[in-house]
Amino acid sequence: MRRVFHSPRHGRLIYLDAKATPEFWDARWDAEGRAGRSKQDETFARITARYLPPGSRVLEGGCGRANKVKALADAGFAAVGVDYAAESVELARKVYPGLDIQVGDVRTLPFPDAAFDGCWSIGVIEHFWAGYDDILVEARRVLRPGGVLFLTAPWLSPYRRLRVRRGGYPVGDFPVEPADFYQFALSRGEVSAALERHGFEIASWKGLAPEVCILEDMQSVRRASRWLFGSRGSLPKRLLRGFVAAMSGAWCGHTFLAVARRRPGA
Repeated sequence: MRRVFHSPRHGRLIYLDAKATPEFWDARWDAEGRAGRSKQDETFARITARYLPPGSRVLEGGCGRANKVKALADAGFAAVGVDYAAESVELARKVYPGLDIQVGDVRTLPFPDAAFDGCWSIGVIEHFWAGYDDILVEARRVLRPGGVLFLTAPWLSPYRRLRVRRGGYPVGDFPVEPADFYQFALSRGEVSAALERHGFEIASWKGLAPEVCILEDMQSVRRASRWLFGSRGSLPKRLLRGFVAAMSGAWCGHTFLAVARRRPGA
C-alpha cells in the first residue's frame, strides 16, 4: 500500500511502496504485458518537435517498454532508448525490432560526449534516494551544446505545498533510505537550481497530470473526481475533464515537465 510523507529534512514528499530496482521494473512491465501506443506517447513526440527538427538524434534514458522511443522514431527522429532493466530491454527489442534500445544506467550512459540533440528523462530522477546530480551530469555530457533536456518527475506543486503547510501529510523525516522507498515529489526551486548548476538554461516549466493529484491528494472531492476521471463517459463529461485538467495543471500537477537547453560552454 502506497504511503506519502512530508520530509522537512529533504524538503520533499516521500512515497513508500516498493523499491524501484531493475527487478521491480522487469516485474511490473511483465505483469502489464505489451502496451499499445497511447495519445500520451504521441504527445511526447509533438513536444519534442517544438524544440528539435526531424532527424535530430534523441535519447530516452529509462525507456521501459520503449513506446515513447517508437513514437519519436515514427515522428522522424533518430531515437535511441536505454534502460537498466535488462528483461524490459529484451522485451522492447522483440516488440520493436527496428529500434535502437540498449541496456545501460542513466548515471553512466554508454554513449560518447555530445552524441544527442535531445534527451528525455521521464519519471526517473525521483527514484534515487542519494540524489540525481549524476543523472544531470550525464545528460549534459551526452547532449551537444544547445541540446535540449526534457525532464519529468513528481512535483511538489503549489497545492501540495499548501497542504504541507496545513499539516495535510504525516511527517516522515527519514535519516536513511527506507527499505520500501519508491520516489520523491520534488519542488520547482530545487530542480531549477540543480539544472542551472549543471549547465542548463530552463526554457519552460509545466505541471502535468493534475487528475492524479486530484484523485490521490484531494480527499474532500474524491467522489466527484472519481466520477470525472474514472471513466471515459459522454462527450460533455470528456470536455469537462479536459477543461479541468488544462486549467489546474499549474496549481496541482502531479508531475512537471521542465525543458532546458545545455548552455554553450557548459
